[in-house]
Amino acid sequence: MLIKIKSKKAGAFISFIIIILTIILVVFSGVFQSTIATKIYPSEHLFIDETILLKTNETNKTVDINCILYLTNIWEKNSGKINAAAYVIETNNNFAISENEIKIGIIKENSTTKIVLPVVLSNSSYKVKVLLFENEKLVIKGELLISAYPIYSWEDISHGRVKNQVWNVNNYDMYFEQIH
Repeated sequence: MLIKIKSKKAGAFISFIIIILTIILVVFSGVFQSTIATKIYPSEHLFIDETILLKTNETNKTVDINCILYLTNIWEKNSGKINAAAYVIETNNNFAISENEIKIGIIKENSTTKIVLPVVLSNSSYKVKVLLFENEKLVIKGELLISAYPIYSWEDISHGRVKNQVWNVNNYDMYFEQIH
């Protein structure tokens, strides 16, 4: 009888240990899988490291600029297929006035690529909202805050002869963030 009770206790103890070990295995396998997934495809391997505004053309009513973004892949593997979408938004009413989509392709390991987003502006303040997708998943979003206004000389205004307009374009703020 004593052996029967001891064997029941031993069986219960072994069952308890098996259940605890199973729970520990399940918990650590989730951590292990997330670590492997990070090594296969890290979430922060792409970043924008520079933006430049390049004035390409100006008329009396508009100014054409290229928003140039330098996108770097800091990982030891090629990126997925990269696409960019840019929206020019008037800040006074928050409406997008134009959209531009660019297919960039794969960025090689440890390299930087230049993304050129052409934009036409008139006399106002704008947000250029940039969305970067890798394999059709949004990975980086951000915006450039730009003001564009014409420069008039007092002589041209007083004589009513504003023919060849000169524009001042300022990039007064920008931010980009990783999407996880």
